Amino acid sequence: MRIVFAIFCVLAGAAFGFHRSGELKRRERLLMEIMGLLEGMATQIRYRALPLGELFGVVKSDGEFIAAVTDKAAYQNWRGAWNAAAESFPELTDGDKEVLFAVGNALGGSDTAGQVAMLELNRELLSARLRDAAQNYSKKGIMYRSVGILSGLGLGIMVL
Repeated sequence: MRIVFAIFCVLAGAAFGFHRSGELKRRERLLMEIMGLLEGMATQIRYRALPLGELFGVVKSDGEFIAAVTDKAAYQNWRGAWNAAAESFPELTDGDKEVLFAVGNALGGSDTAGQVAMLELNRELLSARLRDAAQNYSKKGIMYRSVGILSGLGLGIMVL
């Protein structure tokens, strides 16, 4: 029975470490997706001057963030849907959400040139945050996995 519990401890520690590492990777993927979305939105606004409702229909992607925006848009306006989608991802840091809220609050609030400039500025801000997310994943991801496995092994050895 102790051996089974020891194995459980090792697996639980490893699972926790891989889960925490996965959260860092998911943040990185979300930021990449959102940057691509902002770029696509800027392109569509620049060349087609689409209103927000049509814009999200054209820029749709297979990503999680745009799916969350379009799901929430059925219940509220596009700005509110954008902000609610940003709030619904716990992997994003407060700084990430602050940039996304700035985008959400400015959506549809100015002319075509202003919208494009706002999207490009926030895309640059997210680019810096993406570099930070990639560094965090490369450093802390390995640490979380290693600490999870080692703590599980340590606990498993103590049980035996």
